[in-house]
Amino acid sequence: MTQSSGAVTQWGWARSSTRHEPTAFIGRAAELAAVAEAVQHARILTLTGPGGVGKTRIAVRAAHQLATAFPDGVSITELSGLGDGELLPNTVASAVGLPEVAALPPMDQLIEHFADRRALLLLDTCEHLVDAVAMFADILLHNSARLVLLLTSRQPVALPGEVVLAVPPMPMPEPDAQDDANDTVALFLARAKAARPSFRLDEDNRAQVNALCRRLDGMPLAIELAAVRLRTMPLEEILQRIDNRFQVLTGVRSAQARHQTLRATIEWSHELCTPPERELWARLSVFAGGFTLAAVEQVCSGEGLDAPDVVDLLMSLVDKSVVQRLEGGAEQRYRMLDTIREYGAERLRASGRADACARRHLEYFVRLADRAGQEWFGDDQIEWGRRLAADLDNFRMAMGFAIAHPRDDEALLLVNGLWGLWLSTSRLTEGRRWIAKAVDADPRSTLERGKALFLDAYYALLQSDPAAAEALRRCRAAAEGLGDDFLLARTAGLECRAMVMWGEDPDLTVRSYQRAREQMTATQDVFFLAAGYTQTAALFTGQDEPDRALEEVEQGLRLLSHIPHERWLRTYLQSMQVASLWALGEGQRARELGQSVLPSIVEQGHTMGIAAMVEFLAWVAQGEDEPELAATLLGGAAPLWHKVGTITWNEPGMTRLHRDVENGLMRTLGAELFTQNYTRGTHLPLQQLIDLAGGTTHTRPAEPLARDDDPGPLAPLTPRERQVAHLIADGLSNRQIAERLVISKRTADAHVEHIFTKLGFNARSQVATLIGTLKPQ
Repeated sequence: MTQSSGAVTQWGWARSSTRHEPTAFIGRAAELAAVAEAVQHARILTLTGPGGVGKTRIAVRAAHQLATAFPDGVSITELSGLGDGELLPNTVASAVGLPEVAALPPMDQLIEHFADRRALLLLDTCEHLVDAVAMFADILLHNSARLVLLLTSRQPVALPGEVVLAVPPMPMPEPDAQDDANDTVALFLARAKAARPSFRLDEDNRAQVNALCRRLDGMPLAIELAAVRLRTMPLEEILQRIDNRFQVLTGVRSAQARHQTLRATIEWSHELCTPPERELWARLSVFAGGFTLAAVEQVCSGEGLDAPDVVDLLMSLVDKSVVQRLEGGAEQRYRMLDTIREYGAERLRASGRADACARRHLEYFVRLADRAGQEWFGDDQIEWGRRLAADLDNFRMAMGFAIAHPRDDEALLLVNGLWGLWLSTSRLTEGRRWIAKAVDADPRSTLERGKALFLDAYYALLQSDPAAAEALRRCRAAAEGLGDDFLLARTAGLECRAMVMWGEDPDLTVRSYQRAREQMTATQDVFFLAAGYTQTAALFTGQDEPDRALEEVEQGLRLLSHIPHERWLRTYLQSMQVASLWALGEGQRARELGQSVLPSIVEQGHTMGIAAMVEFLAWVAQGEDEPELAATLLGGAAPLWHKVGTITWNEPGMTRLHRDVENGLMRTLGAELFTQNYTRGTHLPLQQLIDLAGGTTHTRPAEPLARDDDPGPLAPLTPRERQVAHLIADGLSNRQIAERLVISKRTADAHVEHIFTKLGFNARSQVATLIGTLKPQ
């Protein structure tokens, strides 16, 4: 994610590790201008054209250039690795930075998010999901006022109002052109110099370069594939091969003709490969989103390709630009362009070996998931988290294949092994979706099925999902049916967690935890045993017993002493330690601990942990007589909480403390100043919020709002209604206002209705306009 000063621009990549622009952008000024013009009046714009014509490069460059025109953000979602249209809302919501909230489907979250925002959403590579994208776009546009969709696809989505810009090949030079201004020639020269630094355009080769660009119809991918051949053959031979291989197109060329030219170019590149290289090319098409060398060795070797040879063949494909080497990350990763990957997939299907290769792909990622499931809770947790996230598309593909071809608990082994991925990336809703599919695909009563049902109930409780009670019941039934001591102990611990969150009698809850801990100790379940101490610490803090809460935290931390580099659970416990110290009146100790732990939570990318620590540091600031800082941090924590479920996990005692802090700040600052600081916090970019909470920057005075006794246009409203009006102006829905103010949605609905009645309005945009006139100019 990047932020610009002033208006915030969010770059939310669905697969950030696989999207790179390693080469210079050349030409396309007319296409960029056409996009800029179209988005001024169109709600949906689709760039169409054959694979390799440059749709993605143009769209991404246009999105960067248009950032200032969309003050509420630009988000980019790459869909090439997404094979299941049902996951389209999840994927887009993740790229936009929205939560995984079980009680609110991702589509509903996107509707609420974009309802009143002036934003640009780029969906890249839609052709394989065109029906799903069409339905998705139609729903989103009908429920938003100012959102603009920019799509890249090989075909339009055929929606009313869709503006289609056919991306043409780059302009071809005239056969006898002598100038260097042609963009196609410039592209060839740039790539040619990268392939062979000594290459220069001169009077001797100018005509040949012009002819080559014309023979390739100005197709960027075709030109790049041709340019790379300069590493192994002279320009004259490249041109001769193309002359012998292709039929030269004349006259008006259709898009289909351009597509055939590109295909012929890819086939030509394919024929220049050795038979083993072609075979590896085909086998690599089973990967989605990228792959490591280790994965290639295990998935693609055998049946004529020995493992030692695979490494050399892969490097050869990299040299020939069939495979791209990706920069960054601890482990070297590779990928293929979608057009090249699809061509390889066609060859693989034609050979009749597609299912066999998909089976090897599945087996590799089952082994990887199984190992991750055993090792994620340990000293290598951070590295495992990165590795699993990098291969998310491959895991999705493997789970889809396993569910469609059930065998030997493979689907269940995958969803269970990825428990650390679902937790560490806050993808609980997606995890539960895959669990449901895996459980339905294999109804046998097995231990892996029981583990999956446990994880479903655990994630549901973390999200405060009303369906958690039924999930917990299914978990209990499975554990008892299997008679497995480990699963029975975990289920008992989960039921205790539910008792805390559902506000059961504290003494009964503590006694139940004591019995469950005896069971978990007997089964040596260190993770869930230590996790339980976070819940009892929350219980005692919420019951005004911080001394007992600190004792619970210490016991949990002692259980982790043998894995000093474990982060997720340790920082979870330390967050509760901060809250307990604050409740004990030791604000300075709480702040020092919280600020020292915060960088570790941020490094994990653990949204739930960041939300909790920022929240508790807000409590500390309120206790240290820093009300404006406290209100700003509370506001900053709110959208993070929204991503993971409800504020303070909906635990009654902790929620009461949150409300007490907020009410105290309202009394200290007054409704207007509180709302100003709180709202400022909600708009802070994440890094600025972290810097503020961590003490590396300081809050600035909030700009004053209209005073309560101001006879201006807000005079008819109560202080609470003015607060709600400002949140409406900030684009929040009634549900989001309810969550922000910790009130029921029905109460929020009533406040909004009263505001409309008192002000004589009938639209939220009217409220936003009015609030805008009250802000200092």
